[in-house]
Amino acid sequence: MKFNSQVVMTSSDASGVTHLDIEQVIRNAAFEILKTMPTRLLYTPTGILCNRDEQVSHFMNSEQYKRLVSQCKTHDQHQQMDRIHADISRHFQYVTLSHRWGKGEPSLRDIEGHTIYGMSIKGGFGKLQAFCRIALEWNYLWAWSDTCCIDKHSSAEVQETIGSMFAWYRQSALTIVYLSDVADTASLGSSEWFERGWTLQELLAPRSLLFYTENWSLYKNSPSLNHKTDVAMLAELESVTGIERRFFKSFSPGMDNACSRLQWASLRHTTRPEDIAYSLFGIFNVHLPVMYGESAENALGRLLTEIVSQSGDISVLDWVGEPSPFHSCFPAHITSYQMLRSPTSQPNAEEQCSVISQQPTLFKVLWKLRGSLATSHLPDFLGQSLLPSSIAHRVLPVHRRKPASYASSEVYDFHSLARVPLPRFFNHLLTLPCIAYRVTSVQLKGAHPSTPNCTYSIQAFGLTPLEIALPTKLEDLTRPQAVLHLVRPWHSKLLGPSADLDVVTDQQILSALGTPFNALLLTQLPHNEHKRIASSTLITAQPKNRASILNSKIRIFNVV
Repeated sequence: MKFNSQVVMTSSDASGVTHLDIEQVIRNAAFEILKTMPTRLLYTPTGILCNRDEQVSHFMNSEQYKRLVSQCKTHDQHQQMDRIHADISRHFQYVTLSHRWGKGEPSLRDIEGHTIYGMSIKGGFGKLQAFCRIALEWNYLWAWSDTCCIDKHSSAEVQETIGSMFAWYRQSALTIVYLSDVADTASLGSSEWFERGWTLQELLAPRSLLFYTENWSLYKNSPSLNHKTDVAMLAELESVTGIERRFFKSFSPGMDNACSRLQWASLRHTTRPEDIAYSLFGIFNVHLPVMYGESAENALGRLLTEIVSQSGDISVLDWVGEPSPFHSCFPAHITSYQMLRSPTSQPNAEEQCSVISQQPTLFKVLWKLRGSLATSHLPDFLGQSLLPSSIAHRVLPVHRRKPASYASSEVYDFHSLARVPLPRFFNHLLTLPCIAYRVTSVQLKGAHPSTPNCTYSIQAFGLTPLEIALPTKLEDLTRPQAVLHLVRPWHSKLLGPSADLDVVTDQQILSALGTPFNALLLTQLPHNEHKRIASSTLITAQPKNRASILNSKIRIFNVV
């Protein structure tokens, strides 16, 4: 870390600096360190809210500061800076509060210039006082709460806070989670805290975290100094949230496992609809404008656009439900990322894999991939038979035209993978490389009596026949211009993280692409554009045989 200090050499002693020089170096170092911390902090001994000038003033008047100045006189300049940095960082360790907001929470205007310990205990004031006392009991001088340490009347400060909040919780010495609705004998899962949007990053970001119950007792009187290192607590957290315990111990913000991170948030709620997207900015490490007043669909669409544009991650396209007005490839609601149930019956492994290859070694590879990539997400209706009584009506199949040749500039084979562009957005247009399977036959079979879904039998070149469920009927299938594709979005990661795209073997292709996959249904629009048709369940497609896999081509689709 760099410090803006001008040190004047005025003596030849060991330190090489005067007393005044040391004071200035310490002051500059303190302000530099505080730049990465919340702007305002509560001073727990007095309960007074302090800005950065006041925070530095507290330190400069402390006994710790006097000892630091004295010790610096006996060190050389390099040792001085190490000691200054260590002492200042230790002094300004702070505790963050994570909680479910309630009625009467104190604001910045409520507590400015007052000691919170002398204020009313009604509403959130009592909670704030108890939090600061607990922080002081843990020997921390500084505390931060999202209720009163932010000027919510300043849009610039709100923007900065949302962009910094993950880092602030990560940098905190301790995060105290207050579960106001959990009694001493109750379990974590009964708390509404686990249903709120903002608390997801407040659970994942801190390195040290402690849960407190409604009467401010440690949860289950745990002797642990950090519930993130407590084996029993980790097991309970995993059970309650569905998040693997390894993420609680070491979570890195970013876009790895993007679909999983969206699934973690899919059951959570926020008071302001847009916040369901804003609360994920820190988890994905994205920096986007906060625009309160935009729709939740727009906020989520902007987030998903950034994820695809930065990472090329196509897993965010795996969802079912209502499409977003922002883009046809995105869902209208984050709830569309909820995990679907596994099918009631699963295909025989031999039936599933024998069509791809009869080679024993390859069969073993495909079988290993089968469980994780295929059957865990097969939609329910593929494991059920449609009885005549459940079929509302039938129509004759509509046969599609044979696929025409695509322009060579739009098509890539498996010997030119290094030239395939990554998925990208430009002006709401998604450039999406896909393995395309042109639909040749569509037959409406009917609808389940208990749901509004329309079930179709589909045939496509290169795929085994399949059924799909759509929320509405397909229209204009008899138009000569009507073209449907089932597509597999392409990313080089499908071949493995270390695959050499310039030298891809047949076995690599078969191993990666031989299993069932989640397909998208696209319909062609004018001007060489396409639109996704949303489905009621995941569309699980299966390549027909070995030849259909090896002869596959990657085509670029412009999706709106």
